Amino acid sequence: MLDLKMTLVEFLERSGYTRVPLTRSGIGHFHTDGTLDGRPLSVLVDTGAGGSVFSLDIAREMGLALTKLEMQGGGAGAARLDVYRIGEASFRLGGLTPKVGALLAMDLTHVNQAAALRGSGPIDAVLGADVLEAHSAVIDYGSSSLYLKL
Repeated sequence: MLDLKMTLVEFLERSGYTRVPLTRSGIGHFHTDGTLDGRPLSVLVDTGAGGSVFSLDIAREMGLALTKLEMQGGGAGAARLDVYRIGEASFRLGGLTPKVGALLAMDLTHVNQAAALRGSGPIDAVLGADVLEAHSAVIDYGSSSLYLKL
């Protein structure tokens, strides 16, 4: 039986969701903290991005194995950017290991230039619809929280 006095948080927690805290940039975008093989990342939550991508510069800096793919990507004003598959690596959001279609890397210079023009800090990764859909994501604007069902 549905308890009509149950809060959204109570409902989500009882339904198997885990909270990922979010912060808002000066331009209203949601960000969270993540790691790629233990390296801290600033992650932009982008409901309009089809897939999650990581900074190509960071992947190279970390010495991760990269394979250039036939497909190209884009977004935030850039088009036709090379996309790379990251070899063995682990992506985490807080204590969670989200399901990512594939670990992909792309040059995020265009994303960071657009963010800088609006007074936002650097972005190391974009969390896209692949993760949001795989975990039946719920974004709670009231508490600045992302809930993922595991």
